[in-house]
Amino acid sequence: MVNVGVMKKANLGLHGFQALWSIVVMGVISASMLAEGRAGSSAKFMFTMCWLNVPALIYLIMTPRFQRTQMFAHPYWVIGINVFFSVLWFAAFVSLATYTNKGIANGEKKEKDDKLKKQGGCAVFKAGTGEAEKACQMNKSAIGLGVFMWFLWLGTTAIAGYAAWYYSKHSVSPFEDLSTPSHDIQETTKDAFSSNDEYSLINKNGQRTHDYDEDDTDLEHGRSASVASSRYQHSAYSHETHDAHPGRPLSWANEREPYAGIGGHAPIAPADGGMSMPHGPDDYSYQGAGGRL
Repeated sequence: MVNVGVMKKANLGLHGFQALWSIVVMGVISASMLAEGRAGSSAKFMFTMCWLNVPALIYLIMTPRFQRTQMFAHPYWVIGINVFFSVLWFAAFVSLATYTNKGIANGEKKEKDDKLKKQGGCAVFKAGTGEAEKACQMNKSAIGLGVFMWFLWLGTTAIAGYAAWYYSKHSVSPFEDLSTPSHDIQETTKDAFSSNDEYSLINKNGQRTHDYDEDDTDLEHGRSASVASSRYQHSAYSHETHDAHPGRPLSWANEREPYAGIGGHAPIAPADGGMSMPHGPDDYSYQGAGGRL
């Protein structure tokens, strides 16, 4: 199984190294361009690629890190940029290598100095391209650095490819998939019911590990909220000192004042056991404002 956490850190590390490596390549290719003679287009292309790395790396590093920008870090877009730059860097070092080798080959044909022709290599580069020998040496160094940069982009492309494949299967990036609880959440849940943890709910003997107040004792004996409520009502309306307990008869407001109704007009219980409502006006028709129609 792929460790997504390690893969995410590796991807971030590769992008960081790409940013650092871009500075190194830029320095070497700049030395080649500043040498005597007119710089070739392939050297300028690699120099441009170093600058193009900046916005690409900002996008690839920063957009997945913030919640408001994660919508722009779509896995398909990310792999597209990685593939695009892999191709460009491959073209950069190949074109520079082709230009340098072609310059040396032309120099061997055009060089008239037998001593330089005998040395070959970068010694005849000036005759073939018009650039100094130093430019040829810097180009060779830049080619090696460009190859390494290309491998870095291949690494990030592989990670982005996995993320795109995962997205096509699950419709979510593997770096954002939170369907599986993290290790910390599992550990916290386990500790809550651990018999060794001082904050656990229940120890191995089935006893409480904390001292609870009177209300918590009610919960410990398994009393319901209604029983606890009845105990409160009983204590408010009765002068008895015993507490409410399941199975013990409760005096449900035997000592309360009788219900007086709204405005003091409660239902009247006559001697014959029947019920009647308080006397009121027989005419309930609308009398208008102030009792006038």
